[in-house]
Amino acid sequence: MNLKLFKRLVVIEISVLIIFLSLLGCEHKEQLPMTSPEPSASDLNSAPLEQSEKELRGEFTFGHFNEHEALRLVKAFNEKHPGVKINVKIKRGVITYAWEQPIPDIIALETAFVKRWVNMQEGLEDLSSPPYNAEELTSQMIPFTVDVGRGKDGKIKALAFGATPGAIGYKRDIARKYLGTDDPDAISEMLSSTEKIIETAKKLKENSGGKVRLIPSINELTSVYLGGRSQGWVVEDELYIDPLMYEYVNLQKQLRDMGQDGGLEPWSPQWSDAVADDIHFMYAVPTWGIRYIIEVNDTANKDTGRWGLAKPTYPYFWGGTWYGIVKESEPERKKLAWEFLKFLCTDMGFLESCAELYGEFVNNMELLEKLSKDDRFINKTINQNPYEFFTQEY
Repeated sequence: MNLKLFKRLVVIEISVLIIFLSLLGCEHKEQLPMTSPEPSASDLNSAPLEQSEKELRGEFTFGHFNEHEALRLVKAFNEKHPGVKINVKIKRGVITYAWEQPIPDIIALETAFVKRWVNMQEGLEDLSSPPYNAEELTSQMIPFTVDVGRGKDGKIKALAFGATPGAIGYKRDIARKYLGTDDPDAISEMLSSTEKIIETAKKLKENSGGKVRLIPSINELTSVYLGGRSQGWVVEDELYIDPLMYEYVNLQKQLRDMGQDGGLEPWSPQWSDAVADDIHFMYAVPTWGIRYIIEVNDTANKDTGRWGLAKPTYPYFWGGTWYGIVKESEPERKKLAWEFLKFLCTDMGFLESCAELYGEFVNNMELLEKLSKDDRFINKTINQNPYEFFTQEY
């Protein structure tokens, strides 16, 4: 195949990947089970506003794409500030970046469309400037979360109270049987470069007699290699394809030709079923993936230590939610929305409860350091403390 044709095919492939990933980011959240019973929107919005004059008073509207999470956040804030009425507005689907009038005063922004909003002229408030001064709140936040929330002008337009760095989740029993070890550091080394990934895939194939495949789908390495790029998709207003993406496409082709890519459709029933099988070795697993990829699908092995986490070839993140205040909102509503956003991002009691109750990877490095040294957070499914594992990069 000549080089020009190859590059043209790669551009097509990458375009498909961009569309796929944008849609993917919005799909899995609707499938997440509730961890505990939550109040209804009507219960929250009709709550009495009886409190002392010193407490916050007023109302604003909170827009989200996930009702369970929205109500949980509102409940936590109202426990501390019962005098604020928060009207919850839910919009689901892949076009949740496009709110109808009246737009909520503060909106949740999923990964697939957060950049649309932070770079939208007159879209969101500039949180870097007075009266917000959000730069003062970011010293303990994981840097990439702050960068994602910045617009092209360098100003913070959105903040996140959680982070979603990624790992490689692998099946320890397969690793022991066909790779000779299930040690996370050893597996990390086997996946530390494109060449070593190919070597590991060959070893799995040879030692298992072709039974075992490295990955179930194209999705598992896409996120990793996207995270390794030195440039984004657009440079000086033109499409730019980082050289690493050519390397990725070549790797993926080799794995497919070797029979080491299962060819399953990500998030399909077959892909989900493969999480529990003895055939597919590893999955891309971000922080939330321990619960919502591994444990909900490999239910028989929850808490058995069958799985482990290894470092990816390149650091990446997958998913996440940012929150921004809509510029056209009324001043008094903006003030209350900012108090709500500050609470989500800086209230240590709230953040620690997110980890305690929901296993969330909160966006505060001081708290993450504390959790990483607490044996109560060792996850029995992976026999590792995920807070310790994921904080190694920061």
